[in-house]
Order: sequence, then structure tokens, then C-alpha cells
Amino acid sequence: MSGRFTFTQRCLPSVENWRKIRNIRKLQQEVGMETLHRISKTDLARKTHQIIRNVQRGQMTIVESHGQPEAAIIDIVDYHLLRAVAAYSLDASASTSAAIPDEQVIDALMGEQERYDRVFGAYLAGIISLSRAAELLNLPVIDLRFRFARLELPLRLGAETEDQLAREVAQAMKWAQKGS
Repeated sequence: MSGRFTFTQRCLPSVENWRKIRNIRKLQQEVGMETLHRISKTDLARKTHQIIRNVQRGQMTIVESHGQPEAAIIDIVDYHLLRAVAAYSLDASASTSAAIPDEQVIDALMGEQERYDRVFGAYLAGIISLSRAAELLNLPVIDLRFRFARLELPLRLGAETEDQLAREVAQAMKWAQKGS
């Protein structure tokens, strides 16, 4: 085998992660957070502000004309994550070969989508953890976790090696010191 994986092998959640996604979806339903809403073009024109606010809160919106879907409205972070998955699935070797720079380098040199591509590629390749990815993207971990579940992206929880565990602990200590 050439070392390349298909999109399905690399990007679809495992059985264990499907269970986690299902539990998060149940929680979303319990708190009244539906993730997909269908509206007509007329409703979009009338309620644009409300729809945008709902999209920013995690509700994806499908705009229909005569019952046929014509457009999808998603939050910008979700858009960047989905594009990063597509970029990774097209060229995993580029995603894994580039080292993940520190926060200053990311902020100074990279555009928004390039940042998501690099960080998410490293996450999918197993180079960094979910908490490190969240930190590099300036997002709360729980927010990123909910987004992964909502978008059905692969969710790896916990360190897989001692090295990753040490980095996670160091990151948690750094975060705790910021809060003090």
C-alpha cells in the first residue's frame, strides 16, 4: 500500500466517535439546539439578521426555492474546518510534512484558511491534539469539540503517546496560569 488513505479511512469518525457524536447531538436536542434549519428565499430576506445570528450559534441553514435546496449558510469557522478537511484529503503528505509553528509565527505569516489547513492537517495526522489545535486556532476546546460533532469530523480525545500527554499537561498548566 502506498501509505495514502482514502477520505473515508482518514476523515470519517470511528465507531467510538460516532457514539460520542450521538451523545453530543442528544445534548444539543435536549437544550433545543437543532443543527439544520430549512428556509425559503423569502424568509431569508425577511429574517436575515435572525438567521445569521442562529448560524453563528451553530445552526446550519439551507435556503430553498420551490422546495429545492439552493444554498447553505454555515458559520465561518465551520466553513474553514470543512475546507481544511478537503485540503487534507487531497494532499495529506503536505499537511503532515509541514511543521506546526508556534502562535506568533501562525499569527504573523498565515492567512486564516492556511492556519486552519495547517492546524487541522496536523490534528488529522495525529501530530497535535484537539486541545493544541483549539489553542492554535484561538477557539475554546469545548467549542471545537461541538463543531467536530456537528460537522461529523473525526474526534480524537486524549493523548495517544507519553509525549503528547506531556505536551497536554504543559498546555493545561500554561492555560491555568493565564487564568490566575
